[in-house]
Amino acid sequence: MKTAILVCLLLLGAATLNATAHNVWLESRDQADVGDSERLYALYGHLDDVTGITAPAIESAFLLAPDGQKMDLDMNTGDWLAGYGWIGYAYSDVTYSSPGDYLFAVARTPSVYDPSWHGSGPSNPRLGYSVAKMVIHAGNESQESWDTGMPFDINPNKAPYSIVVDDSVEFMAKYNGQAVNATYSAFPNHNLTNVKTGSTGEDGSFAVDLNEGGLWQVSASYDINEPATWTATMESAGHYKIGDEVPYNTTRYSTYMSVYVKK
Repeated sequence: MKTAILVCLLLLGAATLNATAHNVWLESRDQADVGDSERLYALYGHLDDVTGITAPAIESAFLLAPDGQKMDLDMNTGDWLAGYGWIGYAYSDVTYSSPGDYLFAVARTPSVYDPSWHGSGPSNPRLGYSVAKMVIHAGNESQESWDTGMPFDINPNKAPYSIVVDDSVEFMAKYNGQAVNATYSAFPNHNLTNVKTGSTGEDGSFAVDLNEGGLWQVSASYDINEPATWTATMESAGHYKIGDEVPYNTTRYSTYMSVYVKK
């Protein structure tokens, strides 16, 4: 009985960490008409501490058109956003000129993080690459794949803009096009207690019961345990500065997908 309680507490703790950890996510209308101009948003921070949300450190931001053409986005920054208040965020204005599915993606600048820096675990520095993505459907044409072209990616088995409450959606995690065993997390932005976490099978698949409406973040991470050093391209206060050679044990690839669940 004590063992079962301990396991439950550990799982609850892991779920809470996934929902309240720093991460980047995207927001915009996921359905539009051809010719519409829309604003695309990128945010970074803790959802349980809205006042700390800021614009992510961006390595690249782009929009993939239905015909596969890639448009690099110049991201501006703002300091007030409806529904959040006085926060930092990045944004870009785009126009959907042809019918089909557009993919908005933002790759955050890589960095090294060690859990011991904030007392959340023993020292185990990891180099993190993270990408946020969302699909915008314009007009009537659609597709069945929404790849970012990044090394690690996740995709659902149905169009994300067609998902409704109580759908059970299967996602696939792949690294360099091959299915991998990854960890996953999913939760609605407005309810951080409704967190679903777990590990994929060897086939890279995982299912998420999307049992509430609103914006969900569905994410997966894949670790490669190969110690190396990284030449810092950004600063981490008190830990390293630009140009430092920073050792790490693991490389972690993460993808965060924004999904609007409708009634």
